[in-house]
Amino acid sequence: MNPVRIILDGLAMAAYFNLFAAAAALYEPPTKAENRIYRLWICFGELLPRLIYGATSAAEGGMTGFWQLALAGYIQWMMVNFCGLIFLDLWLIQKKAKSRFVIPGTEGHPGYELKAWMKSYALPEHLLQWPFLICPVLAAAQAGLGLLMQMFI
Repeated sequence: MNPVRIILDGLAMAAYFNLFAAAAALYEPPTKAENRIYRLWICFGELLPRLIYGATSAAEGGMTGFWQLALAGYIQWMMVNFCGLIFLDLWLIQKKAKSRFVIPGTEGHPGYELKAWMKSYALPEHLLQWPFLICPVLAAAQAGLGLLMQMFI
């Protein structure tokens, strides 16, 4: 297992995720047709390329076995998680573009303040949902894909 490679891959995956998530967040509110395209984009433009990239990089890096590949994938997805917390939730939504995320008519609501936002939205998502649900599922999928790549390539 190559920890430097895992960390660099995790940073690359996080940069890709944050770039497109920030672009989608700053775009005008989607129509119903655009919403469907956005959901397809999340699956095939966000998740699938990162799964393929992580699996390919781990397989090329000499990692073998499901658990080794899954651990590498979990670390990479947790890096995506924490970079999303820092870049998207703290920097973009709370500091730089806060006014774009406020629903008209609810300006000044205490739920938009940093402490309330972190307590009710960001921390449950990034400290519970990602580590215990999203990261294990994506790491297992990435490890399975890595094993398939090793079998056929």
